[in-house]
Amino acid sequence: PDMYPGNCWAFKGSLGYLVVRLSMKIYPTAFTVEHIPKTLSPSGNISSAPRNFSVYGLDDEYQEGGKLLGQYVYDQGGEPLQMFPVMV
Repeated sequence: PDMYPGNCWAFKGSLGYLVVRLSMKIYPTAFTVEHIPKTLSPSGNISSAPRNFSVYGLDDEYQEGGKLLGQYVYDQGGEPLQMFPVMV
């Protein structure tokens, strides 16, 4: 709901997966990732921010593979909200 530390959807460990099921088929043009800035972090660092991530398009949530839409790197020294264009 906001950018305060602790009000987030955290993944346990260094690897996670997320599936978003939509009501209809879409053709995305970009993805955004947002993380709190270092200035709002109680520890002064944002080591919990995502680094390398990939986005796949699936026909359904049970599909094993998918179409790779892009591989990205979140810049921890950049803006808190970062946009990544679809690469395919």
